[in-house]
Amino acid sequence: MVNKIIKKIEFLFFIIFIILTVGGIFAEIGFITNTPSWAPNLFMMIGSLLIFIYSKGKLKYLLIFVGLLGFFYEVLGVKTGILFGSYNYTDVFNLKILSVPIVMVSAWIIIVNFSLSFMHNIKRNYFVFLGSISMVIIDLVIDPIAVNGLEIWTWDQNGYYYGIPNHNFLGWFILSIPIFGVLNFVKEKIDIKSRIISNLVICFFSIIGFINKIYFPASLGIALILLNALLYFNEIKEKNKNAL
Repeated sequence: MVNKIIKKIEFLFFIIFIILTVGGIFAEIGFITNTPSWAPNLFMMIGSLLIFIYSKGKLKYLLIFVGLLGFFYEVLGVKTGILFGSYNYTDVFNLKILSVPIVMVSAWIIIVNFSLSFMHNIKRNYFVFLGSISMVIIDLVIDPIAVNGLEIWTWDQNGYYYGIPNHNFLGWFILSIPIFGVLNFVKEKIDIKSRIISNLVICFFSIIGFINKIYFPASLGIALILLNALLYFNEIKEKNKNAL
């Protein structure tokens, strides 16, 4: 009985997440006006909550650690400008602590979860390096769309890649190393439902990118989603082959 109730709650959260995803796209197109200020916050929070629910074992709690560590990075970044470059958050995500939206905890959980879904069969010797590289590639998708499409934050300096400071990407790589250093000890794999949630978030950003004519990051996002799906079906194929 309890399990059925939990499953129904999970399904309700998933439906709300889908509604918020579609609603966000329609709002960007202009089909929906006067979007409530809480909607973007709820979208990210429910996305990360679902990932937490679907994750297993140590991974569940390490993702919370990653989210809090990412938030700490953001506070240092906003206050000092050293880690990523000098930037400031707008009021798109309007619930803030120390000038940083609270949902940045959720954002880091979602991004790291998406990155981890590529890493299932990577040898431990290369896990930290390739995990950090994958975070930079994902940032190539998210940052231009978040800044030039959704206007979540603004940069005080300009760079060659859609106005993003060049050392932002170096910062992402360096700061991802301790994250994947910790996750290297996790044996649990990303659950398919958790994988779907993070893929849907990247898909959302890609669609927003196409709407705002930010074509390369949006196309890269779709390519990552397709590659992620290909890797998943290949994993299933190998698993079935080994089971014979």
